Amino acid sequence: MSGIGTLISGSFIGMDVGSSLTPRRDYVGLESPPVFASGVPGREFILKGADMGSLDVGSPIFFRRLQVGQVTSYKLDDNGKGVTMHVFVNAPYDKYVQNDTRFWQASGIDVSPNATGVKVNTQSLVAILIGGLAFQAPDDAVGGPEADARTEFALFSDKTEAMKRHDTIIDNYVLNFKESVRGLTVGAPVDFLGIVVGEVSGIRTRFDPITKQFSIPVDIKLYPERFTSRYASGAPAAPGGRVVTDRRQLAKALLDHRLRAQLRTGNLLTGQLYVALDFFPNAPKAEMDWSVTRPSMPTVPGGLQSLQDSVTALIAKLNKIPFEGIGKDAQKTLADADALLKELRTEVMPQAHDTLAAAQTVLNSANNALQPDSPLSQNTGDAMKELARTAAAFRTLADYLERHPEALIRGKLEDKK
Repeated sequence: MSGIGTLISGSFIGMDVGSSLTPRRDYVGLESPPVFASGVPGREFILKGADMGSLDVGSPIFFRRLQVGQVTSYKLDDNGKGVTMHVFVNAPYDKYVQNDTRFWQASGIDVSPNATGVKVNTQSLVAILIGGLAFQAPDDAVGGPEADARTEFALFSDKTEAMKRHDTIIDNYVLNFKESVRGLTVGAPVDFLGIVVGEVSGIRTRFDPITKQFSIPVDIKLYPERFTSRYASGAPAAPGGRVVTDRRQLAKALLDHRLRAQLRTGNLLTGQLYVALDFFPNAPKAEMDWSVTRPSMPTVPGGLQSLQDSVTALIAKLNKIPFEGIGKDAQKTLADADALLKELRTEVMPQAHDTLAAAQTVLNSANNALQPDSPLSQNTGDAMKELARTAAAFRTLADYLERHPEALIRGKLEDKK
C-alpha cells in the first residue's frame, strides 16, 4: 500500500482499458500506475540531458507558463554520462513542439550573475516546489513542421543556454593572461565590438619552468559565422567578393589590423569580467602558431592592469630621481642667496644711497641753474644779445662790400664834405 488514499479506501487494483482487440486473461501488474491513461490525446517525446536535476516522474511541463504535460519516465544512460527522459505533451499543445523547439529545466529559481547583471528566472510555484520542464521555439525560428512522436531533443540546463544560437562552426583558441582573472567564469561572453562572438570554455594556470612565472591560459570558443554571415566552411568565394572560408585567413586579416584580446569589466556591481576582442593600432605585430590544437591569440593588458602598470612605471621613474641630493643643492643655493642679500644690505645699499644723494644734488643744481632769474640764464641772455648785434654788424658789412667791393683794396672812402 502507498498513499493516504489507500489507507482510507483500502487496497484496490487499478486498470486502464487498452486499444488491443485480442482477448487476454493473463496480465503482469505494474509496480506504479502509468502517469497518463491510454487514449489521452497528445504525443510522447524523448529528452537527453546531463542529469535529472530536481525532476521526477510526474514533474510538470510548461509552455509559456501553462502546464501542458508531464514527465512519464526516465533512466540512466548505459555509459553513465547522461539520462534519458520520456515526456508526454497533451493535445492541443503538442502541435507547438516543432523540430527546432528547445527544452530546458525550469526547476526552482534560477539566479545567474553574468557580465550584464543578475538574472532571475522561474516558471511557477509548482516548478519551484517539485521541479519541471519548459519548452519553446526560438523567437527567430521560421516555424518548421510539427515534431513526430518520440522525436529526440536535447535537454538544456536553463532557458539562456537553450535559446543560445547553436553555431555549426566552432573555432577553439587560447588566450594567455599574466594578470588576475578574478571575476572571469566559464561561459563568460567573448565580445567583438559589442557583438557576442564566442564564450569562455575553460580557465587554468600554467607554470613556465624557464622563466619561473605563472600565466593564466583561458580557452575560448569562437563562432566565426557571427563575424560575417558569408563565412561558411568550404563555401566558394564569390567573384570580387570577400568571402572568408578558412579560419586562418580570417584570423590573419584581423591580426593584421592589430586585433587583440583584452579582459574588461562587464558589471561593476558583481565584478564579472568578459573577454573583449578589439583593435589596438599601437600593438606590435603578432602571428599565430597553427601547428597546435588550440592556437594562441595575442592579448593586451586590461584597462585597470594597464593603469597599474603605468603607475608602477611612474613610481619607478620617480624613485630614480635623487631628491636628497636636489634638496641639499637647494639648501646650499638658498644659503648663498641669503649671504648675498646680507652683503647687499650691509655694503652695497649704503653706497647706493650715497650715490643717489649725490645724483639728487647734481640734479638740484642743474635745476637751479636753469631757472629764468638765475645768473646763468641772465648771462646766456646777454650773450645772445651780443651775438645778435654782431650778426647785424656782419650783415651791414656784407651789404657795404656788395656795393663797394673796391673797399677791400682801397679801404673805406672818407665821406665828402
